[in-house]
Amino acid sequence: MPGVAWDGGEEPFRMDFYGPGEQRHPVEDEDEEDMVNCTSSSDCGKVCILSIDGGGMRGIIPGRILAYLEAALKTKSGNPNAKIADFFDVAAGTSVGGIITTMLFTNDGTGAPLFSGEESWKLIAEKGQQIFKIPKSQRAWKKLRGIMTPRYSTKYLEEILKHYLIRDGRALTLRDTLKSVLIPCYDLRSAGPFLFSRADALDCEAWDFTLWEICRATSAVPSFFKPANVASVDGRTSCTAIDGGIVMNNPTAAAITHVLHNKAEFPNVRGMRDLLVLSLGTGQFDKTYGYKKVRHWGAFQWAKPIVKIVLDGISDIVDHTISMSFGGKHRKNYVRVQVSGLPDSALTELDDGSKQNVNRLIKLSDDLLHCKSMEHLPFGGRRPLSETNMERLDWFAEQLVQEHKARLHRKAPTVILKNATRDRSDSDDSQEFRRCVLPVSLAFQT
Repeated sequence: MPGVAWDGGEEPFRMDFYGPGEQRHPVEDEDEEDMVNCTSSSDCGKVCILSIDGGGMRGIIPGRILAYLEAALKTKSGNPNAKIADFFDVAAGTSVGGIITTMLFTNDGTGAPLFSGEESWKLIAEKGQQIFKIPKSQRAWKKLRGIMTPRYSTKYLEEILKHYLIRDGRALTLRDTLKSVLIPCYDLRSAGPFLFSRADALDCEAWDFTLWEICRATSAVPSFFKPANVASVDGRTSCTAIDGGIVMNNPTAAAITHVLHNKAEFPNVRGMRDLLVLSLGTGQFDKTYGYKKVRHWGAFQWAKPIVKIVLDGISDIVDHTISMSFGGKHRKNYVRVQVSGLPDSALTELDDGSKQNVNRLIKLSDDLLHCKSMEHLPFGGRRPLSETNMERLDWFAEQLVQEHKARLHRKAPTVILKNATRDRSDSDDSQEFRRCVLPVSLAFQT
């Protein structure tokens, strides 16, 4: 299961998270000259990473940010058909962020992505009430739902996912994604994080899962939905999954580690200086409590705030760690767009799909673009920058377009993505079976 490591060097520290399949490919210690085929960052280029936090209905916030970024990419590239997936090499998303990631990076059958940035947030806005729906026959005991039983049926969510992720009777899988995709959940069977990875799926069918089930797994919020029981396409790997936000609400560190430890696809990455990272939050509350208020609290009073404190804390410490890892010289290559201190108590509800709340979230997203961007200080909190989030996104879009164009003339490859080969002979399958090693905790028992 995932390991964590810290190392020194140019970056102050680095947190490394390993997916179940990624453990098979450790990075050996090598001299820098042996690891790379280029001599400078301009020769190597930069691997472009997108990360999207979890947050239920608040997924509208990063969705609208991506819609703005996609429009900027169209303008700056001169390509009216430009899509988010054209410019990022790796995408990681948790919970609703995992659903957005899936829609933006799944092949629609023609080589183009299934969704545009604009369509991603509209999916959440338009389907939220249906997903978080309690049948009329059960509304009389609504207050008990979520306490004695899951609050919502998974029927409506699964119908929506299957509508988009089953094509011509075939369920799309990780092998149907366009770029390196990473989506986490928490596996109750192995008592640890489980990372769905396109790279692992292309290595071995035992790591390939259907996309609609992955989306169910990463968004199976305890008390909202029942856990998801998912199995690989060949039936040899399974997990009992709950929401990935429990352990990895901000999956940026997992995405960075995937790149740093995946020399097959990213052969010339030498460190944080070779990355261009956009991390999108779904809002945090930053509510404060005085000692007098909490000193006599018990389990009942702590039940609701502790969840928000933990989830916000997980996302914040990842943000802080990565910001510091880039160091002063390269920190501009890491952009985190997050709104703090959400203004309305109604916005604390992840499952409020009402039109009123959707409109509030849309306004909040648009206001966020005009807010000053924030960055972390070494163990000193955050400080506002002189630029707005919109200005930083415009700058980031320019960097993406420049990197995209530079690759046409660069000798050394920045990214060598594996291609999906779905049709295999029996002999190929037997060879694949021999080289796939499954942890006992993740394999079906015979």
